[in-house]
Amino acid sequence: MIHIEAAGFDDRDPGWRKPLSRTTVHAVALIVSGKLCYRIDGNVLHLGKGDLIHIPPGCLREGFPERGDQHQKYWVTFLVAGDDRAPFPLLKRRAPFTVRTRQYEYLKQRFSLLVQQWRGKLSYYDSICEALTAEIVGLINREADDLRHPSPQLDMIAEVQRHVLAHYRENIRVNELAAMVGVTPNYLSSLFRRLTGATVKEYVHQVKLSAARDLLLSADVSIREAAEYVGFCDQAYFNRIFKKVYGFPPSRLWNETRRDSGTG
Repeated sequence: MIHIEAAGFDDRDPGWRKPLSRTTVHAVALIVSGKLCYRIDGNVLHLGKGDLIHIPPGCLREGFPERGDQHQKYWVTFLVAGDDRAPFPLLKRRAPFTVRTRQYEYLKQRFSLLVQQWRGKLSYYDSICEALTAEIVGLINREADDLRHPSPQLDMIAEVQRHVLAHYRENIRVNELAAMVGVTPNYLSSLFRRLTGATVKEYVHQVKLSAARDLLLSADVSIREAAEYVGFCDQAYFNRIFKKVYGFPPSRLWNETRRDSGTG
């Protein structure tokens, strides 16, 4: 049973540091931008965009920027009721684990929803946060398992994901991706879902929506402009998919961002 202690988003804090101390909870973080370092039990770990880290309790940990760089990251800390009964092998480890995730956009979306639920503290938020954290840890554990059993199939999916990340503004079709890696569309669709937990179309939407969300948060653009930038010609369809993924319409995000900044 996972019990959340806290969850949050570090947004380029120039004074960010973690003084040397012994960890008492599990911590999982996803680096969104910038670079940082952790010194854990004497070993220095260098982290950047797309890196995941799990730090178990009982570690002597220190955190500091890399060459003064500022970073963004999502994080969650939690306890497990009896580590011997931990639901995932990862949580039984006594050493930290890091990996450059193949599911960056999806995990970023799940972390974002987790932090939103934790901060909002609406009805059932604790159960929702526990479920989201369990999903995140499960996906990290799956990637840890895959590292022990590398295969050409994983390389194929990674190539597809890299292509989507580089060309998400375009109209991406499964048959074109399949031709690129030399397999049939049905085979690619089945393999992609089995290894990532999402369909190719869902992954493309995750990448597009994440980019649109970042635009709405950081740039002076309208919802229509953000939708068109990431390749949605139909704003109504964009609004519907955005709400399905994030749980609220893009207009809410746009209005809240303008209210917080005093514009609009």
